[in-house]
Amino acid sequence: VFTKTPGKDPDRNMPFVIPRDSTLEELAGRIHKDFVSKMKYARVWGKTVHGQMVQRDYIMQDGDIVEIHM
Repeated sequence: VFTKTPGKDPDRNMPFVIPRDSTLEELAGRIHKDFVSKMKYARVWGKTVHGQMVQRDYIMQDGDIVEIHM
């Protein structure tokens, strides 16, 4: 899973390797523990979504690009 800062390109050099069926909330916790409580929403680009806002329980897919907003 790749992350991106709003308004910038994704950082494809530093992916987050997470277990299969991990949720957006679990990813946020791996990035920083404060992200879980401060996250307002996230947008995801991938095989099943294309820049859409997703809920905390969204199951991350291989190759997804995530933009977390706080």
